[in-house]
Amino acid sequence: MIDFAIHGKAAPRRDRNGFTLVELLVVMVIFLILVAIALPIVKGLISDQKATRTAQNIEAFMNAARSRAIAEGRTVGVRFERLSASNYARSACLRLRQLVGIPAYTGDAADAVAALAGTPVNTAEFDTSDSPLLYLSSQILHDTVTPSNDHLAPIQIGDLLELPGGRSVPITGIGAVSGTTVTISFNLAENVPVDTSTVNRFPLSAISSASGGNVKYRIHRSPMPSSSTVMSLPQGMAIDLNYSGIGIKGSQFAPAFSGGIRAVDILFNASGAVTQVIYDTANTRIYPTGLIYFCVGEIDGVANLNGASAAARDNLFSQDRALTTNLMNPDSLWVVVNPASGRVTTVPMANPGTIPADPTDPTTVAFADALGPARYFATLSDTVAE
Repeated sequence: MIDFAIHGKAAPRRDRNGFTLVELLVVMVIFLILVAIALPIVKGLISDQKATRTAQNIEAFMNAARSRAIAEGRTVGVRFERLSASNYARSACLRLRQLVGIPAYTGDAADAVAALAGTPVNTAEFDTSDSPLLYLSSQILHDTVTPSNDHLAPIQIGDLLELPGGRSVPITGIGAVSGTTVTISFNLAENVPVDTSTVNRFPLSAISSASGGNVKYRIHRSPMPSSSTVMSLPQGMAIDLNYSGIGIKGSQFAPAFSGGIRAVDILFNASGAVTQVIYDTANTRIYPTGLIYFCVGEIDGVANLNGASAAARDNLFSQDRALTTNLMNPDSLWVVVNPASGRVTTVPMANPGTIPADPTDPTTVAFADALGPARYFATLSDTVAE
């Protein structure tokens, strides 16, 4: 009986407090598979949100400049600065700067006047003693020793001359100083170049006058860059000027393969509309008749168009893993400006049209035809009469 009680007792129970090595390896494998699946999705969402936030910040910055133009009753603009003048940086913009309006110039003398002449009226003579700023501008613009300093002239070709009655016309020429006078030329019809055509905004060519006499004047100068109101894009983001321009198929802001490069200026007038766009070193002012498009994407997606030959340029439609251009990246966005109202909107990127035979040249008709479909959603968001 004693033996049975001792030997028949059940063995004590042992509780297991951990996992086996096999179980831990299975869990780790499952975890790694889930991470591999989720990581590209999360990365894409973050990238998309970054592009959206960047575009919204650009929109807000431009709206602030437009509101200031309306509040102050003068021209205020936004400058899209190119990263530099070399390599792909010619196509990238990483910083925006507000252009601050300057008071209209009416001469330094209280009785300063302009002597109008021409049939129809197309010139105005200014006394240099009454209008020294015009004298200085003429000297700079006609300096053959350092012609590259033309941009330093306080009054530029393209600035607006306001005549009696409130009519403002762009200055088309500033003559050399002759004795004590400087003559500027203008066109009352305001035939302003837009791409390869002209737009007659005010058909007044029938007006004629042997002499308009002496009249008061106001010269509306272009706004100057602000040193304080600046916006830098988030790290890794850029405005891709390869695909930016005016009109549904325009790529005017793409870097030129020869010639000078400058920033892109969008100028808002006192009513909030876009009064002028400047984008070349010739300081050409145009009145946009189509929507203005800026491509917002990643700095890594900006192609290099600095090469002198097609073989030295990047493919603007590349989808390679090493370089997926912003036009081919669905996360890219359009920031669209309606010049008639000054309204700024952010619109998704659509698929481009047929890829051109030469995907390195943004000046070809085939490139323009490919841009049109990519801006499809943008045309639906806001329109302006052509």
